[in-house]
Amino acid sequence: MYDCLQDSYTDFSFAIFDAVGRPRPLCGSLSATPLSPAGHAALADLAAFAQDQGYVTQRCEQQLTVQDISLVDALAINTRFGDSLIISCDLRRDPPVKF
Repeated sequence: MYDCLQDSYTDFSFAIFDAVGRPRPLCGSLSATPLSPAGHAALADLAAFAQDQGYVTQRCEQQLTVQDISLVDALAINTRFGDSLIISCDLRRDPPVKF
């Protein structure tokens, strides 16, 4: 589980590797909106950063979405841009875990 106040996460209760040893990473979409009206430059910086990392981005008026982002990169973005952007992330594992 991710703790946005501490910028950290705890491990989940399932194996992170499948039966043949391939990693099963969490990935999904990350959305960012400006914390203040002056934060629009940070959205442009985030878009450039994400595209440099090979991610596809979508920009609406006041929101940027980064598609298929990994947990590690989402945490890095939060660390880098968290002071000027409101970061929201929905990460899932494919296939979903069965409990």
